[in-house]
Amino acid sequence: MAGAETLLGLDIGTTKVAAVIGGRGPQVRLLGAASVPCSGLRRGIVADVPETTEAVREAVTKAQRMAGVELEAAWVGITGQHIGSLNSRAQIQLPRGKRQVSWAEVERVMAAAVNAVSISPGRQMIHAISRGFTVDDEPRVRNPVGLSAGRLAVETHVITASRNLVENVTKCVEQAGIGVAELVAEPLAAADAVLTDDEEELGVVLVDVGGGTTDLALFLGGSIAFTGAAPVAGNNVTHDLAVALGVTYPTAEQVKLAHGCARAALVPEDEMITLPGEEEERAVSRRFVAEVIEARVEETFRLVAQEMSSVGDRWPPPGGAVLTGGGSLLPSIAGVARDTLGCRTRLGRPRVAAGPMELLESPALATGVGLVYYAQREGESRHAEPRRGFRLLPALGRVISWARELFSS
Repeated sequence: MAGAETLLGLDIGTTKVAAVIGGRGPQVRLLGAASVPCSGLRRGIVADVPETTEAVREAVTKAQRMAGVELEAAWVGITGQHIGSLNSRAQIQLPRGKRQVSWAEVERVMAAAVNAVSISPGRQMIHAISRGFTVDDEPRVRNPVGLSAGRLAVETHVITASRNLVENVTKCVEQAGIGVAELVAEPLAAADAVLTDDEEELGVVLVDVGGGTTDLALFLGGSIAFTGAAPVAGNNVTHDLAVALGVTYPTAEQVKLAHGCARAALVPEDEMITLPGEEEERAVSRRFVAEVIEARVEETFRLVAQEMSSVGDRWPPPGGAVLTGGGSLLPSIAGVARDTLGCRTRLGRPRVAAGPMELLESPALATGVGLVYYAQREGESRHAEPRRGFRLLPALGRVISWARELFSS
């Protein structure tokens, strides 16, 4: 398949680097994917450049070999507690004698909204997303271009990241021989892969349970309202098991994957498991393992609720929570999330039209698949007017560049 028809998403997480190659289409056709362990990050922050670079190189090489293509650039996800967001609003008057909104007015009001945001020197804006326009007194207009108006307002969701995080992730990818087409906040990418338009319209929170952090994206009325992360995830579960069982971290990870359950009451009291990798065989209660896991999982979702407390009476959202990411594969985790968050939950699997059967619809690939969706939408939006479901403006890249040149000094 020609390179122009394929897109590469690169999910650089705390415990793994996943590369996903997909073909263009209404749903991603998964052509190749690879996930390799990576110990070069701590909670989404690069701690070892050579280790991370090698993991990126290995994941991309394996995915390209499976897909039978070579790609020069990737849409790269960034994650971690150092991702933050805020909403900004701006309004402009249309010039006297001009009563029809054009892209010039859209760019001007978006730039005004971006300029209203105060970003510290140590942070960098990576997204500015229109949540909806108000044309005169008519709110929630998705595409104002061509409408007659005297005033145009916009509410904008701005996502920022640590400048050092951005530079270090970019360095690792480029040293692996891959260009960075765009950096994308991973909660947005995962949302593209697992959420439906109806859920976003009703109101829903995406909970992406990774290795080092649990990424969050709240949608209300069809647009993004909050992006953030809770500082706990799958690694914390493994650490707790290692301490409770008196075993190494790798052994605790094996126990979690092979015998873990997030709801202790569902495990028979008399069920025993043998700990792997020990000189002398030792059996422990699987119910005890589940109790350790359940305690940490409950804490994780309490911290999610705490992180979301800033949205006030809009929490919990009517559409509930959608869990995804590798950590969401723990049996019975959705029930614990439902009880702790106080809303309905479901497991979110990425929408994939076709591909290697062993890779299809794995929540662990949600971000990588979502990055391919994101890349496809961005490519299309540069050549077309926005349509329902587009969260980024077609002219957004030009808006941000122009705004930075005009207001960054």
